[in-house]
Amino acid sequence: MMVGMDAGWAGVIGAVAGGVLAGVPALLSAWWSRQSQREQTQAQQALAAGQLRSAHLLQVMEPRRRVYGDFIAAIHHVRTKLYEAWNHGQGDGFGPMTVVLEDEQLSQRLDSARAQVALEGPEPVVAAAESVVELLADLYAHAVSVHESGIMGEFPDEPVGVPAQLAQLQHQLDRMIAASRQALAEHGAAGLL
Repeated sequence: MMVGMDAGWAGVIGAVAGGVLAGVPALLSAWWSRQSQREQTQAQQALAAGQLRSAHLLQVMEPRRRVYGDFIAAIHHVRTKLYEAWNHGQGDGFGPMTVVLEDEQLSQRLDSARAQVALEGPEPVVAAAESVVELLADLYAHAVSVHESGIMGEFPDEPVGVPAQLAQLQHQLDRMIAASRQALAEHGAAGLL
């Protein structure tokens, strides 16, 4: 009987050992599977968060880009009109330039674009836009002064160069464009961090 009992115990011990040996790989496999699922879930959450940040960044940047573009387009338009007035002024383009700078529609368009830039910022872009507007104000004051003084009538045969303010307008506009690009690039980089 002792032999039968030992054989029974041996069978029980063998069954327990077999169960443990079969269960350990199953437990390890379940743990590994759960760990992989957790890592995949974290990766998907990180990807979704990155996509949300990118979408938010685009929502923030697009209006700013449009505002800067509207201001730059308005200045290009004014600059073109000023050169046309200067070239068609028959020796005295100051009067026609004054008419362009006093145009109510152009002024409203420029004021609206200027206000939007001031709201969007940042300060370097606002400062660059203000320098463009100040240059136009200086050009207007100069054109009115020369036109009202009648001084151009005293030099009918001498060629007169483009006013310095008009010549500097493209340079100031280029500064505005550079400041706008920098602001969009910095904002984009900050938004991705």
